[in-house]
Amino acid sequence: MSTFTATRGERGDLGTGDLRIERRDLPAVREAELRAVLALYGVNQPILLDYHDQELITADFATLTQDVLRAMASVRPEVVITFGPSGISDHDDHKTIHRAATEAFHRYRYTAVVAPRLYYVALPPEVAAQFALHLHPSEMTVSVCIDIAEVKPMKLQGLRTYRSQTDAQELAVLFASDHFSHEWFYQAYPVLSPTASPARGFWSS
Repeated sequence: MSTFTATRGERGDLGTGDLRIERRDLPAVREAELRAVLALYGVNQPILLDYHDQELITADFATLTQDVLRAMASVRPEVVITFGPSGISDHDDHKTIHRAATEAFHRYRYTAVVAPRLYYVALPPEVAAQFALHLHPSEMTVSVCIDIAEVKPMKLQGLRTYRSQTDAQELAVLFASDHFSHEWFYQAYPVLSPTASPARGFWSS
């Protein structure tokens, strides 16, 4: 499993709790946090695309898409997971990487040996409403529902490792609640029948 990250979050928060970080040090701190979490999860170290935080929306879209496509071609994934149209949080970087990853995926799938599938992070409508999230309909359509009870403590540990990020610490508090005993995804490609029941995993029904 591989992770592609467009930026190092250098314009983000400068720490939470008693942690205070100098702005010049933040990119290295964010990268170290990411690497620590991926190691905890047993995931390959990240492929960093080296774009600037909060500037993806002004980056050359063709170049960004090509960079994402090159990253996909390097690992040949069977499943690609990215943000949906709203980026969940309405963050411009998230919405832009959604567009680039979706475009790159559709180019990549023509060269893939195994037909790949594209998923967006999703939330059931009732969960989105509880947290006043304004999501695209696709992001409230559940194609895959995964029970994460056994790994939830590890996921919480991962979120808490992002000590530089206020939103990660806030998400950890929400994630600890009973609302998040599952994770949900929408299968954007190939498109499923609207009547299809949610699968219990990416490779199981």
